[in-house]
Amino acid sequence: MRLALVALAWFLLLAPAAARGAVLIEMTVNAAPLRVVIDRPQQLVLLASGERRTWFDLKEGLVYHHAGDGPARRAHARYRPGHDRPPPYRIERFGPGPIVAGQASTYQVLFVDERICAEMMLAEWMRPFVDPAIRAMATIQQLQGGHAGDACGGIPLVTYAAAGWPLLAGKAHHPTLATRTIAFDYTPAPDELTPPAAFVEVPLEALRSELGGYGW
Repeated sequence: MRLALVALAWFLLLAPAAARGAVLIEMTVNAAPLRVVIDRPQQLVLLASGERRTWFDLKEGLVYHHAGDGPARRAHARYRPGHDRPPPYRIERFGPGPIVAGQASTYQVLFVDERICAEMMLAEWMRPFVDPAIRAMATIQQLQGGHAGDACGGIPLVTYAAAGWPLLAGKAHHPTLATRTIAFDYTPAPDELTPPAAFVEVPLEALRSELGGYGW
């Protein structure tokens, strides 16, 4: 009950800021740094790591990718929920977790049968504000394909995020996802969320290796 009241207080405090500005998340995915900027009203998501930039226009079903000195490329891409056969995951909530990146969390464990696949610290109230990023990253994971024969390998982000944003997820000694910074009133730099005006049209499969560089 106490944790629910804390989450509600954060929601009432930060929801107006999240509605006005963009959301910034700085995190690691399998130890690779990733910067995520989310414009929820416009359904735009920027993923950035090093010189690599990928813009998702979720309204139009488009992804733009640019890295280095090469031309920007654009492909049609939409997340297809339910397209893949769901593995037999079970998630159990064990109680309150620690404060992670300034956010209260709940401690939850993901099982396949009786095998522990991952431990998670989730921020449940954040889910609606970061949903565009979840769909963008899930699109990348669908493109990469699953880990055949091992349900605990390559757990989909939508599974981790089913009940909230995964502030931490994976094994205790080696987290798959680790959130470092969250800002709900982020002001993007001019044109930061604007996809390139000049690009080469390619099939989505042509971006598979580049998008896999984000750590998925």
